[in-house]
Amino acid sequence: MALNRQKLYLFIFLADVVGFIWIIYNLIETYQNGKETHTVCLIKQTTGVPCPSCGSTRSVMSVFNGEWLDAIYWNPLGIVLVIIIFVSPIWIIKDWLQSSDSFFKFYQNAEKKLRKPYLAYPLIILVVANWIWNIVKGL
Repeated sequence: MALNRQKLYLFIFLADVVGFIWIIYNLIETYQNGKETHTVCLIKQTTGVPCPSCGSTRSVMSVFNGEWLDAIYWNPLGIVLVIIIFVSPIWIIKDWLQSSDSFFKFYQNAEKKLRKPYLAYPLIILVVANWIWNIVKGL
């Protein structure tokens, strides 16, 4: 099922809201306890093996603390998440206010390009390499 503009905007916007709630929760939790005390990764909880995105929350928290090298260590995907979580809601609100669809066109174009083997394969290799790195460093 292909996402139309409204469904995509609603999905991304709600995901951003949940992301912001998760960040705020973790900032409060870390401030009160001084450390992260839980994990939500179902793969890690079930198998004991970290998934490719394990460490993303710690990475995002490191970005918020200005600890960029720690963010890269925990999971480079966290930096990508920070960019997405701040840029996409602003872009979507701009499109809603201006009755535009620039974010939707960008999404469709990016999705089309990511299906090309010359981009898809290197990205898959990077995700697998990140997964192996997560396992090796014992997340």
